[in-house]
Amino acid sequence: MDYLHMIKSHKPEKIALVDDGVEYTYGDLIHLAEVKRAQLTYEEKVYFIHEEKIADQLINFLAYSGTATVPVIATAASKGQSFIVEHIPEAACMGVMTSGSTGKSKLLWRSYRSWVDFFPEQNRVFGVDENTVIFCQGSLAFTGNMNIYMSILFAGATLIVTEKFRPKQWLKLMELYKVNTLYLIPSKLLLLPRFITEPNNNVRYIIAGSQTMGRAEADKLLQVFPNVEITLYYGASEMNYITYIKDKDMTDDRTDIGLPFNGVQVTVKDEEIFIDNNFHVEEIEMPFTLKDRGYLDTNGRLHFLGRTDDIIGVNGLKISSQKIEAVLKELPHVMEACVLSIHSGDADVLTAYLGTDGLDEDEGVALNAEKAEGVLAPTDIGNAKLFSKSELVQLLKTSHLEDHEIPKQYYFMNVLPKNESGKIDKRKLQNYQG
Repeated sequence: MDYLHMIKSHKPEKIALVDDGVEYTYGDLIHLAEVKRAQLTYEEKVYFIHEEKIADQLINFLAYSGTATVPVIATAASKGQSFIVEHIPEAACMGVMTSGSTGKSKLLWRSYRSWVDFFPEQNRVFGVDENTVIFCQGSLAFTGNMNIYMSILFAGATLIVTEKFRPKQWLKLMELYKVNTLYLIPSKLLLLPRFITEPNNNVRYIIAGSQTMGRAEADKLLQVFPNVEITLYYGASEMNYITYIKDKDMTDDRTDIGLPFNGVQVTVKDEEIFIDNNFHVEEIEMPFTLKDRGYLDTNGRLHFLGRTDDIIGVNGLKISSQKIEAVLKELPHVMEACVLSIHSGDADVLTAYLGTDGLDEDEGVALNAEKAEGVLAPTDIGNAKLFSKSELVQLLKTSHLEDHEIPKQYYFMNVLPKNESGKIDKRKLQNYQG
């Protein structure tokens, strides 16, 4: 059994996918994937899918999945990287990519059953059935998108998708195709109220993850989608979905990420979260840790306190703070650096705190890379000079940082605060206002 055979149980004339206005029925997807499969030579063990269009990614995936050549939808970051695949687990029907702490994409293997057996449970929680018409934005290379797309096809529902980052256009597609469900990360969802002039009564379900959300954000969405039920999930590429919280249970405590899905066990030891389920990637041992910190309250609800390693979440992306800090410490007169994700307004802001030898102790200057004319960087003690925004961004880009890895806000201080053990006190930095 594979994903191509899975969708053959649905009515062939029903619309399965609309990719930026181009419609594909279930029959179309089956035909195009079967034509592609008939042309396969199976000379390679792995096929990396580099197509740009979502429809092309999906058709290639359906064609290869379950065959002797295992498909992997390549991330943008991975396209310049080389992979030597020496071993593929016998049960693998697909490979998924996730960001590694070294900046190199990590390749994980999944069996068909590891997702399909969980689809009924996640669709129950998310309110997905054959009548769902869901809007999603982004490539299948994002594992969250890939999973949702497959679960929607499993249900015989309809996907309305776009790769473009144009919220006004998203709203037009939602209206045109009578969308009743949204799948977007919170920072993208919270762009929509800016462009909605009157309440949208058609949307009944919102599915969101990869970022935290509290009462205030939920209320903003409920003002423009008054009939909606919001589900915020906590999950990971390695483990599938782990916990979820509904809007009715959200409070000002943004650490609350809810109760486990059925079939998922969560334990916490010394503030480290461990997961046990049957829906994980191949060849990992259970219980498994994502190196996340948290605790279970008296009601069994999981609270997320951050990561135990250097990977931080910024608007749905996992970023290595250590990688960015190493680059920043190469700047003139920067002696130490700390990079944090600071939640501001409706989004996460990648923020850099720099300890320099050019400012008086306890004197800090907040600088915004998007709004300021330039960025202050000391080149002589007591005689700070000004880098333009473009100069700084170009300097960081030449140091092999991706666009999303370049901080948006900078604090320059003489010395970064330390805790009792002599390590940088990140909690104090998070509360620092300049």
